[in-house]
Amino acid sequence: MKKQPPTETKDEVKPSSTEPPAPEVLKAQDDEPKTETSSTESREAVTHRAKPLMHRVTYRPSHKATFIGVAVVVAILGINAIIIAFVVQGQSSASAQGSQSDVTISPAVLDTLGVSRNSVGDLGTQLVVSPNAKFNGTVTIGSDVSIGGALKLNGTLSVANAALTSLQAGNTSLNKLDVNGDVNASNLTLRQNLAIAGTTTLQGAVTAGQSMTVAGNLTVGGALSVRLFQASSLTSETTLTIGGHVITKGLAPGLSGGGALGSNGTVSISGNDASGTVAVNIGTGAVSGVLASISFNTQYSSTPHVIVTPVGRSPGDFYINRTSTGFSIIVSSGLTPGGYAFDYIVEQ
Repeated sequence: MKKQPPTETKDEVKPSSTEPPAPEVLKAQDDEPKTETSSTESREAVTHRAKPLMHRVTYRPSHKATFIGVAVVVAILGINAIIIAFVVQGQSSASAQGSQSDVTISPAVLDTLGVSRNSVGDLGTQLVVSPNAKFNGTVTIGSDVSIGGALKLNGTLSVANAALTSLQAGNTSLNKLDVNGDVNASNLTLRQNLAIAGTTTLQGAVTAGQSMTVAGNLTVGGALSVRLFQASSLTSETTLTIGGHVITKGLAPGLSGGGALGSNGTVSISGNDASGTVAVNIGTGAVSGVLASISFNTQYSSTPHVIVTPVGRSPGDFYINRTSTGFSIIVSSGLTPGGYAFDYIVEQ
């Protein structure tokens, strides 16, 4: 059952404030509503249905207007990006100029920063950077630099003038190296000439792959072992011991025959100034006198010792005359026709 509000009539008199309100009377609801009410509700329903239709009407822009709007938004964003790029570039240039300018730190500022003042060596430390420092640009230092640890270079070290007490280096290329003190090298390889002005002392073995020229004297305190030894002049102050053969070499000396050869006699020589063989062929009518005269290619400084020995057939009595320029073989009597030979050795 639905409650109906009480209806007021014009003739109804309101009770006074002292009297209690009248009790509400409940009435039964009619099954069929009044016709006037139904018509009113119908008008309200039509009105409510008409309102949503009015809200559904919207504005749809054309494609041209949409493209124009998008272009305007893109242009605004591009202008903002250009402005931001100019601002960032200006800030970078300002920071770069600020980083390249000189920075002066006074002792008062160092005290404010809490810089360590412990001395390193004999000089006082004004600035300590810990743990690491990196300089991307060029670093110019007006005075001396003292490095307590190791100096490691990843690039090239270019030094106009350097004084090093101790140097350990791997691959090093030097255009010129002047060393006033000692040089200790495990292995030393020279691609060009080696010039030593003073005395050279070699404690170990010395191997020369090619020729070695000594302009002055060569003094060897121990044994000198050579496979092939060639010398224009060799001087030994003590005993000279030769384990193999002594082979002399040089041009054959001059030779001339004497009157003791007889008629149609001949003479020949093979050897040099130091040793050789004189061969004579005696003709008919030989007499005593000079068989052959030998002239040295190189004159001795004084008269040398000449040893002449007959080979094979004995020539009888003979002797020699010798000077610094040569020697002669002389027989005391004429020889019978035939061949004779004489070996000679010359020593000074």
